[in-house]
Amino acid sequence: MILQELNRYYERKAAEPDTAIPAYGSSVENISFALVLGDNGELLNVEDLRLQEGKQLRPRKMVVPAAEKKANGIKPNFLWDSTSYVLGLDDKGKQERTDKCHKAFVQQVRTFCAAEDPGLKAIIFFYDHDFRTITTLPNWVDICGANLVFRLSGTPGFIHDRAAARKAWEQCLGQREAATIGQCLVSGEDEQPLARLHPSIKGVRGSQQGGADIVSFNKQSFESYGKEQGANAPISQKATFNYVTALNTLLAIDSRQKVVVGDTTIVFWAECRSVAEELFADLFAPDESRVKPVAADDDQQTAGKILHLLTSLRSGKRAVDIIPELDESVRFYILGLAPNASRLSIRFWMASTVGNFLKNIGEHFRHLEIVRQYDSEPEFPPLWRLLCQTATLGKSENVLPVLAGGMTKAMLNGGLYPQSLLAAVLGRIRAEREVGYFRAALLKAFLVRNKQMEISMYYDPSRKEVPYLLGGLFAVLEKAQADAIPGATATMKDRFFASAPATPARVFPMLLKNAANHIAKLRKDPAKTGWAINLEKSIQDSVAHLAHFPPTMSLEDQGLFMIGYYQRMKDFYTSKNTTANTTEEN
Repeated sequence: MILQELNRYYERKAAEPDTAIPAYGSSVENISFALVLGDNGELLNVEDLRLQEGKQLRPRKMVVPAAEKKANGIKPNFLWDSTSYVLGLDDKGKQERTDKCHKAFVQQVRTFCAAEDPGLKAIIFFYDHDFRTITTLPNWVDICGANLVFRLSGTPGFIHDRAAARKAWEQCLGQREAATIGQCLVSGEDEQPLARLHPSIKGVRGSQQGGADIVSFNKQSFESYGKEQGANAPISQKATFNYVTALNTLLAIDSRQKVVVGDTTIVFWAECRSVAEELFADLFAPDESRVKPVAADDDQQTAGKILHLLTSLRSGKRAVDIIPELDESVRFYILGLAPNASRLSIRFWMASTVGNFLKNIGEHFRHLEIVRQYDSEPEFPPLWRLLCQTATLGKSENVLPVLAGGMTKAMLNGGLYPQSLLAAVLGRIRAEREVGYFRAALLKAFLVRNKQMEISMYYDPSRKEVPYLLGGLFAVLEKAQADAIPGATATMKDRFFASAPATPARVFPMLLKNAANHIAKLRKDPAKTGWAINLEKSIQDSVAHLAHFPPTMSLEDQGLFMIGYYQRMKDFYTSKNTTANTTEEN
């Protein structure tokens, strides 16, 4: 199913009049320099093709004859390759192997580039000259090891793009290793040459630099039913090229159809051209900073539309009401990939309609909705920022892979959040003694979706569950201490925030005793007497609804405790008029 849909995506993109996707027999590779040759093959110049990105120079993405999958073998690419193959020069310290690579490259050139074409002839003549003086160039350090192409001086374009070179490449491609003939598993066509080795997939975060595989065999134990490697997964060479090219296009650095969450790289596409492909990245990982004034009016309008769309989806409205040109019935595909040594793991695969995915995303943000601690915090928190709240030091590389994959699936398919989410969030709260907006939102979403609890966006004084009351009570006691002893070096939050929700019966009697001293101190200050009375009433209201302090609380109850604490603490610093107005609007 995955390969079939990727194959269809390639065919759709290839049929578009303005397509930039490589044709069969070519691939997009990183090219850094061009060897500029005279008609007689003399090396006239080494042209730097790299592009400036910030303070660094990056190789240029260029369509070239399809790259060979080399592994540990010696297989030259056609009319382009690294300096090891093109020049027989590198800094790897294995000159014997480098000489073999260079010999294979030159042999391929002399075999297939015998046409009467000035460009091809120049390359052949090039190897009759002494080109090793290139090592004396000031930028040889940059050239060494980089990928090179050829250019004929005074002629636009590169030699591998010339008509004669393309014809020579077709001959070379046809004479490569003979393929097994069979029925293609992807297209269903009979009598097709089957691919033995599949090109590498590049662009998955954390995978090997040279790329990794989705389909591969490297042991005889995989040759079931007497079939050789490759015939065990019979996919034609053309279908193999199509699905790999489509996936590499989706995974490109500048792709807008790629999102990274934890160790999972997610790509997505529609069965036909759809505005959903352009909007989904913003829906998946919204960034409200884009709503701020930007240089282009179009960008500002797009960001505003996205925020409006998210707001509508969260309230249960249909996306088509905001974006009339959006067809909600279009099939949409989402693929999650994770690194696994030289291979790629399929973390998840989802296929549904655009409308169904948008509905689930809206429900996800509705469950997350809770009062923000600061106005600068995003109203629609990106998934990666939420997941960082579960990781040590808040670093994305420390996010548990299973948790990241489970959260992504729950967001997209409307299923339950991973059970490990609750423990992960509470664990970070205990370690750092801080709840915060993102963690409170995660706790609320988990309890609402997984435990079918009803939790309001703001502090609810009418809520009488023991864990919620205890969380609010802890906030009141903390506020009393902070007002009575400003700047205390060791606060009750520092000492008891981890143990209070776990063992309330051991902690709260002591905290109430200390609170009496704090309120007594506040009463002595004429300017704070009224505030002391209010705090005392808040404590009495909470205790009045507690028959006893429970000896322990479950993780679900501890989550509700943290929400009660967060909302009550936020309530202390929120204007009651503002809260009332916001509640009426919602």
